[in-house]
Amino acid sequence: MSSTSLDSPLDADSSVKGIAGLFPEGREPTNTVIGDMQEVTSYYDADPEREWQRTRSGPYHRLENEVIHHSVLADLPCASRILDIGSGPGTHALQLARRGHQVALVDLSIASLNSARARFSEAGLDGQLLGTQHAAAQHLTVPVGQFDAVLMFGPLYHLLDDADAAEAVRRAASALAPGGRLHAIFLTRTSILRDLLKRGRFAEMSALIDGGYLDHGRYQPLSQVSAEDYMPPVRTHLLVEGEALLEAAGLEITDRHSLEGVAAWMRPYVDHSAADEAAFTALSRVVRSTTRLAELLEAGDHFLLSAAPARLPRPSQRSRHSAGRADIVGAPAQVLAGAEGRVAFAPAVVNHQGRRLIAMAIGPADARTYTPRQLAGRAPEPWYTGGRNRVVLARLPVPGAGPVSLADARPLPIPDGCDDVTGVSLTTHRNELHAYLSARPDSGRWSIYRTISRDSGATWGPPRLILAPSTQTAATDSEHVLLPNVLHRDGIWWMWYAGRDGHHRRIHVATSLDGLTWQRHGVVVTTGPAGAPDAYAADCPAVTASTDGGLLMFYGAGSSRSLAAAHSRDGLNWRPLGLVLHRGGPGSPDSRYAFYPAVLPDGAGRVRLLYSGEDDQARWTVLDGGLLDTALLLERPAPLPLTCSIDTAVERVRSEVPERYWETPDDCHDEAPAYTSADGRLTQLRPSSTPVFAVSTTGGRVVIKPGRSRAFAEREHTGLQALARHLPVPTTALHYRGEEATLVAQNLDGVPLRSLSSTAPDRFLRVLGELATRLVHGATATLTPRTDAAVDHSLETPAVLSGWVEDLARRLQPWAGHTLHLNGAPTQLSCGSLVHLARRSLTPAAANGWLVHATGDLHLGNVLVHRSQPEWWVIDAEFAGLHDLDQTLAKLAGSCLKHTDLFTEAAVHERNGTLQITCHLAEAVGEQVLGSTWLLDRFDGLPVDRSRILGLLVPDMYFRLTRGEESPAAAEGLAALALAARMTGHGAAR
Repeated sequence: MSSTSLDSPLDADSSVKGIAGLFPEGREPTNTVIGDMQEVTSYYDADPEREWQRTRSGPYHRLENEVIHHSVLADLPCASRILDIGSGPGTHALQLARRGHQVALVDLSIASLNSARARFSEAGLDGQLLGTQHAAAQHLTVPVGQFDAVLMFGPLYHLLDDADAAEAVRRAASALAPGGRLHAIFLTRTSILRDLLKRGRFAEMSALIDGGYLDHGRYQPLSQVSAEDYMPPVRTHLLVEGEALLEAAGLEITDRHSLEGVAAWMRPYVDHSAADEAAFTALSRVVRSTTRLAELLEAGDHFLLSAAPARLPRPSQRSRHSAGRADIVGAPAQVLAGAEGRVAFAPAVVNHQGRRLIAMAIGPADARTYTPRQLAGRAPEPWYTGGRNRVVLARLPVPGAGPVSLADARPLPIPDGCDDVTGVSLTTHRNELHAYLSARPDSGRWSIYRTISRDSGATWGPPRLILAPSTQTAATDSEHVLLPNVLHRDGIWWMWYAGRDGHHRRIHVATSLDGLTWQRHGVVVTTGPAGAPDAYAADCPAVTASTDGGLLMFYGAGSSRSLAAAHSRDGLNWRPLGLVLHRGGPGSPDSRYAFYPAVLPDGAGRVRLLYSGEDDQARWTVLDGGLLDTALLLERPAPLPLTCSIDTAVERVRSEVPERYWETPDDCHDEAPAYTSADGRLTQLRPSSTPVFAVSTTGGRVVIKPGRSRAFAEREHTGLQALARHLPVPTTALHYRGEEATLVAQNLDGVPLRSLSSTAPDRFLRVLGELATRLVHGATATLTPRTDAAVDHSLETPAVLSGWVEDLARRLQPWAGHTLHLNGAPTQLSCGSLVHLARRSLTPAAANGWLVHATGDLHLGNVLVHRSQPEWWVIDAEFAGLHDLDQTLAKLAGSCLKHTDLFTEAAVHERNGTLQITCHLAEAVGEQVLGSTWLLDRFDGLPVDRSRILGLLVPDMYFRLTRGEESPAAAEGLAALALAARMTGHGAAR
């Protein structure tokens, strides 16, 4: 096939569908933003022939090529379509093209792509080149489900941020067609060290090890010599890390190879002994027979993993709580410490000499003093001004073992002249236990002190002042310095702390060589723009090492009064990750505040998050939020940046739109009045389950969704961030004003997928298929055994659905024994059997049910498709959480029945104990989607119960079945149920 055929439109010939527009033609590569990969780009642009020559530089490097093409890729189906990500100058792509395969190339080096294209032309293989794309692996745009093999022979070397690597693998995996394989090469952990050893750079090796390289696997050139003649920054992997990276993208490892086998690190001998072709052929056979040996997989420079989309997911046996999550929104919090008449807050935790210790501030509740304060958008509230708090140290119980025993807690000393102490940080150093705490005299300024225990907290030395408020009037920490968090890293003491300038708290950092004399480096996490969760304050930091070798900070966001997170490589520059824990609802122990975080790593890439909560009665307790998976947290996309114009837009929506436009009909898909402002810059988007508005601002159009309540807005934003691992979703942010939280989203130039069923049926089918593929990936990664405590619901709770089923049972009772016939063919289902199936399906046995992370309301109106580009997005996740897998698929199938024009002209007639239903199906697409099992067949690898899906579709059709007065029920609803039988494989259509 000629590469020029890729100029065809998006719904072109199925043999290349989805590729056109992304790899548009065979001669000029498309361009995507390379981002922060410039150092790597420059390295490969400088000499695109380097990699071509390396694989041909002698017998040793030729072995790598032998393993890849004669072992790993030897069994590719004829004329396979292959996506080569990190193709370089075409090293492997050209060989594959000569074997009759079609290849598409992606690389961040434009010089390498040009070199590859030239080689294809010289070889007369232009017709095998599907196209090229100039992009970094984490930014490439790929057609979903179109390639028989995807190669990642290099990109994962240079993605130092594990979130970037996860995104690159996710995008690569989404390109796999059914039965396809992804093949990825990784650098081993010891490869860099042994290469430096070979070059005699022992000091550089030692510096790498001292800097934690063996743990985090990231190499940065440490000398000018290495920067000039070695390689750009690289990420090495352990075998378990590589496997985990692929599995997180919904893949299952199918094969493992060492690229060097038994010849690992034997280059001088190989190059000398295998110089003639006969010797090389014999050696190649021996090496290829040893590449799968477990003891050799990490013995050389590289290992290669092959993987396929997981067909039979293996759910973890850990519970939802213990497995770790990317956030803990909605997770129940256990009270760890608190007592009537006393406050307990600001915890700190540490592992010291095999014991888990917790310190916290406690004090009499009646000693706390307040002053009235009015903040914008809030009701007047008491503002804490002082108390008689003390810091105590106790044993931290294991999760689920009950609260902290405060009766056995030991007090820490109080600095001379101070009467209020809070905000302690614990750290271990040379068998000593160090405590950094903030204290102040009566109504005075907070300062930070250090005290040391040499007997595991039994006794303490006198506290010494180490940091006082700045004496510079304009300094951002001139009023208070408090709430420190201290780490000892690479011989340096680091302290992040809250500093106040008389108006706001911001997070600062200082460093020290001895823990006593500190150098300030200023603000590292400042307050956010108007409406941001941390617009009023960025407070009370808690910092821990992250799985990628960097740092992870949890901190209090003052406007939302909840916990946010940020990530840093160096402790100075921080990337916001957004909110990770929201306040609870009325009556919960954290209804007013969820603040003062403390984190304890568990050694498996997760952290136990403790924090303090204030309830409606101003009672403070220490709470256990559970385990967070830090790798998942780092994969979250950055929130949408808020601006003053967005703040103005939110205020305009809430103040201008009349009350009647805030109402929604019982069926949100019915017609409802939509508001448009006089200037046309504010318009209401209908249909919707809750009011949504588009507003033109100075920075462009944004979508404003006030939501049903603060909790709904917070749940949707956090849900979309988690769903972004598997689905394309809009970038969003939360805007706060007092107790109101508003979801703000990027404006998407798209049309609902449902509308394409009649206007662009081929494109409708393609996007629906891509959506199914993404859902399989997401379900595979999040599949969890169902428990009543874990399952989340939309407004269509089991009680609501049960009520609908019973109403339908009453309405259909006269025809309970009537069999449904569709267009003359029996379905072998009666009205009575459908009601019985619906009742049974609403309450599955826990052992037979599964949960997946989903939006909670996935229908074709909530999938937007770009008007002219291949992109599409899933929107509306206000019910995001762990949802019933069968019910999620029932909603998707039901939407195909309810929200499209795939069937029309429904009619029903009673005849001889049957209900004769007729309807017209839209030609090819209607027959494929509604008249067969095509949609549910795409989920065959999941533990799906098709009978239960059919039962759940009965209440899903409630409004269709109860619309109108004709007997026995609305023809449209009965036709939909008859078609649902075909979609699920029941009756004659099976």
